[in-house]
Amino acid sequence: MKQVLISNSVFFNQAAILQDGKLIDYLYELNNNKSILGNIYKGRVMNILPGMEAVFIDIGLDKNAYLFLDDLLSDKFLKEKKIKKKDVISISKVLKMGDELLVQVVREPIGEKNVSVTTDISLTGKYIAFIPNTNDVNLSKRIKNINERKRLEEAGKSIMNNGNGMIIRTFAKGSSRETIEKEYKMLSAVYMQIEQEYKYSYAPKLLYKNNSFIERFFMDYIESTVDELYVEDKITKDKINDMIADLSGHDLKNIKIIESQRIFENFSVENQIKMLFDRKIELKNGGSIIIDVTEALTVIDVNSGKYVGSRNMEDTALKINLEAVEEIARQVKLRNLSGIILIDFIDVKKEESINLIISKAKSLFKDDKTKTNIIGMTKLNLMEITRKKNKENFFNLITEECRHCRGSGRSISKMYIFIKIEGIIKNIKFNTSSETVILNVGSLLYNKIINSCMDIISEIEKKYNIKIFIERDDGIITDDIIVGKMGKSDLIRKGDTPLL
Repeated sequence: MKQVLISNSVFFNQAAILQDGKLIDYLYELNNNKSILGNIYKGRVMNILPGMEAVFIDIGLDKNAYLFLDDLLSDKFLKEKKIKKKDVISISKVLKMGDELLVQVVREPIGEKNVSVTTDISLTGKYIAFIPNTNDVNLSKRIKNINERKRLEEAGKSIMNNGNGMIIRTFAKGSSRETIEKEYKMLSAVYMQIEQEYKYSYAPKLLYKNNSFIERFFMDYIESTVDELYVEDKITKDKINDMIADLSGHDLKNIKIIESQRIFENFSVENQIKMLFDRKIELKNGGSIIIDVTEALTVIDVNSGKYVGSRNMEDTALKINLEAVEEIARQVKLRNLSGIILIDFIDVKKEESINLIISKAKSLFKDDKTKTNIIGMTKLNLMEITRKKNKENFFNLITEECRHCRGSGRSISKMYIFIKIEGIIKNIKFNTSSETVILNVGSLLYNKIINSCMDIISEIEKKYNIKIFIERDDGIITDDIIVGKMGKSDLIRKGDTPLL
């Protein structure tokens, strides 16, 4: 059974996808840091970097965006400039300071890296991605049936007009020509409005804001294979129902939408998410994988551990590696690991064994919604994977550079503190009649909370109508947050027995 859970909190939206109770995908967004991926801006060239073949574009954010030469040379740009791509030898030859451009965000800021933009604009719907200034109709590689591909391609070619093409998405499989045309016309109208506003506005300016978290999640993840969809409030439920109703002729109406509280806890999702904080993951066969995330790359080490399932070392190593690569694929997606990923498998000698591992890795990542490339094994027998960077990974979300060790390690972030505290308060709210809670923390965490987290804690207090007190406990040397006391406000005093 496939289930989808959507949970909204004070500062955090999250969605989980479960297959037979096991977490297979996890998405999140901060309320105070909405995703700008896909936003379209009118930008102005502020600085040209010939050595990097890039320019800085002012799009109205705190930091200017990067635009690299390859992302500049879209069909639209080349057409406007009346030049051919092969003739462009330097970015400084086609752009000058003050030039204005229509650009779209393709990568959000990651660490110290700025936003990246492109002039290759697209608008994504449920069935298609609208691609202006092209005569091409392309299809998702996940649509395998030859007859269906031919049908959809013919439908796409008969629909497109005004020199605007499309990419037909996986979800369009089985959809009618009329359904695809309806979305094409809608997206075409949106793009015409963007172009019109571009002509009569001053740079920098936001011209198009990408869909909300719920809308993006619906577009990319809700399909007919989903059996049940759980939400925590009527507003979200109504929004999902409205979006399904707009998809005429599709079988999403069979999805059971259920409004319920504490869904992440009821489905043990919180416990599975906690595992994403762990560096070491145990495998069922007794082996393990260790994940180390650095600025430059991610290194994953596979260990045999206690596994003694075979007398043949080659067979033993192969079995562990095959189970490990399955868990690695799951962890990479859940943690949103990106960039260069190196996997140190247990050594196998036979070429057949190596090919089996590579083949399984390719199979597991083929449906990854983030572009992933399995390069293969290096001469040192390390599997090399590259995965597109488009947003901050989960590790960097829940940890931050430790100021006390001068960069040699990391400590938990404010985000982790918020998640942890809200989870505790939510559980208390729905299981007790407590009005006041005292939380005990160690000295380092106490200072962090008091100095930089009290505004969010105030928001949590308002939402759940529970007063929260933070007490320092020097006996706690970890990052644990422990419930000291809870109960009625007038009964909570220092030294009292905890009251339920």
